[in-house]
Amino acid sequence: MAEEQTKDYSTYYIGGIILVAVIGVFILKSRETEHLGPSAGSQVTEQAFEAANEKRIASKNTFE
Repeated sequence: MAEEQTKDYSTYYIGGIILVAVIGVFILKSRETEHLGPSAGSQVTEQAFEAANEKRIASKNTFE
């Protein structure tokens, strides 16, 4: 009966530490690239998209 009353909380402590570590890793990974600006490749892609979008809009505006 004495064994049933004493609870072993060490598994909860270890689980809590693991949970905090996993959450910490996700937070750090999400903030890892905040300081980086847009890359040159993404700028070229964005310019190409804008040019294609302007062509698409211009082709829809046919004056009859």
